[in-house]
Amino acid sequence: MFTNFIKGQKKNLSRLDVTPENAGATSEDAIIFDSVSKIYRIYHDTNPSLKETLIHLRRSTFEEFLALDKVSFSVGKAETFGIIGPNGSGKSTILKLLARIIRPQSGNVVINGSVSALLELGAGFHPDLTGKENIYLNASILGVDRKSIDRKFQEIVDFAELERFIDTPVKNYSSGMYVRLGFAIAINVNPDILLIDEVLAVGDQSFQSKCLGAIFDFIRQGKTIVIVSHDLDMVRNLCSRALFICQGRVLEYGRADDVVRGYRSYMERTEREKSIVQAAIAREEIPQTGERFGSGEALIERVSLLDSCGREVNAIHAGEDAIICLRVVFREQSERPIFGVRISDERDINVYGTNTWVQGIKTRIFRKGESVEVNFSQKMDLIKGNYRVTAAVSHNDGRRYFDWRTNVLKFAVFDESYAEGIANLNSEISIKKIR
Repeated sequence: MFTNFIKGQKKNLSRLDVTPENAGATSEDAIIFDSVSKIYRIYHDTNPSLKETLIHLRRSTFEEFLALDKVSFSVGKAETFGIIGPNGSGKSTILKLLARIIRPQSGNVVINGSVSALLELGAGFHPDLTGKENIYLNASILGVDRKSIDRKFQEIVDFAELERFIDTPVKNYSSGMYVRLGFAIAINVNPDILLIDEVLAVGDQSFQSKCLGAIFDFIRQGKTIVIVSHDLDMVRNLCSRALFICQGRVLEYGRADDVVRGYRSYMERTEREKSIVQAAIAREEIPQTGERFGSGEALIERVSLLDSCGREVNAIHAGEDAIICLRVVFREQSERPIFGVRISDERDINVYGTNTWVQGIKTRIFRKGESVEVNFSQKMDLIKGNYRVTAAVSHNDGRRYFDWRTNVLKFAVFDESYAEGIANLNSEISIKKIR
């Protein structure tokens, strides 16, 4: 949208020697992310009352979600660095770690310099305080003293174009007004490092141009900028280097042009596979779901296939990581049930099957009304073709089924190579002369 504006600004930077070829080549890094992992807890029931906690010693059930998996990268001083990836891939988690809002489970985050962050809409604002009061509150959170803000106050108000509403509680602000005020504060506290999360996605064209101008002023001043955005053209034009992250793992890291190109190829391939599968379903090449039976104490509400980025898909490349996700709700209390899946091909030949009992996983007691997700993670080393998933949840004796759903999920496996059979063993062939 602002490609011409950005290119024009970049020409003005050439004499300052801040270009993609040398940006980040300074002797000291502004940011070092060293094998960082972050885990969140996802709770599956409401918090118990204090009385229940004390009398029944009841604990909330949760599962751990790996948001970042040993992520490493560095950002040089005076470098503009981009982070891209699908929704839910871990981009905002990285910025929160850099802003010291959260802490990692493992690894080191090194920050050399003061940080100003513009993350979630209205982060650091108190809704009942006025815009003026929030300027001082937000600045104090960033470590700026009141006298410094007194000197900068009018510049902040002028940049945000909110003089008329500066004494109005921010709870009455629109989303654009929130961003304008937050961005104005962030750039006027004179940080060494500026963190931006999708701020240019909100606001009118005039304000977005003003923000881009402010970013280029920061570049001219030798500041370090980290930008998270879905605007790939902006990342490619603004940033010297970039990081492509998917499901908490680094897929590409390097020059912004190369990383953006890799991300676009990834998205194009995903969309192409989706359209191929939809066409196959329309031609009924992928069979429809089959029978269902069981006593009903637990019900399988949904079965889905997730790719390595955690997105729901109906096609996967051979050899790629994938998750078969079962969403189960319990209509009666159940003690140590067994969860299982089975994959069959289009000829209804069983390809693979497993369950929690076979793998020695002891499940717990599930209460009436409780819902859970059960994930089966594996590499799809299958031959190219169409496949179906049967899912089941049973009593702990393995004989009485609460719910059995035959062919509840259908998906396709793509592979550029050719082989026969069921599994793709990826054989390597060598020929050696023996005499």
